[in-house]
Amino acid sequence: MASRRKAGDGNVRLPEISRRAVLAGTSIAASGAARRGEAAAIPSIAAPVPSDEGARRCASWLAVNAKIERLQSRWARLESWLVREHAWCKLSAAEQQALPWAKELRDIDGCLDVLFEQREALLQSIPATGSISLDSVAARLAVVERLIWREEHPEVHALVTGARRDLIALSRGHPPAVVSQSSASL
Repeated sequence: MASRRKAGDGNVRLPEISRRAVLAGTSIAASGAARRGEAAAIPSIAAPVPSDEGARRCASWLAVNAKIERLQSRWARLESWLVREHAWCKLSAAEQQALPWAKELRDIDGCLDVLFEQREALLQSIPATGSISLDSVAARLAVVERLIWREEHPEVHALVTGARRDLIALSRGHPPAVVSQSSASL
């Protein structure tokens, strides 16, 4: 640890900590103190930390949804190419299956089936209430934002998107950005 900075005139430095000291301190804290009275005074590193399972489920849902969107985009690109280059729509089912790219379409279809089930199960597991932070509320709104189609409900989508952005700004200690009504509409 020779790269540590010296304080003041160089004579005042914290002692260097060895790995052995860190491991010893960690094991003492984890196992508790030797005497009963001291056990309550030393916080256990294994103590439960407040967590937000709902936010983790939202993050999982968003990750699965992103995979679905990527696969759907790949499907669309491949199918467009097949229509353009091989007259895909004019081919019989047997002729389509004979093309080597049909396997990739089948594989994507199978993956999408599994991912749709996972996404639905995750959506059912996201709690409707009980968030412990503004970030977890914003995570739920990110899920809602993707569930509402912008093309079908532009006003609702804009409201949810704006609310999510405001919550993120508030959670970071910034005032939300004020946007005029005309620029907020899509």
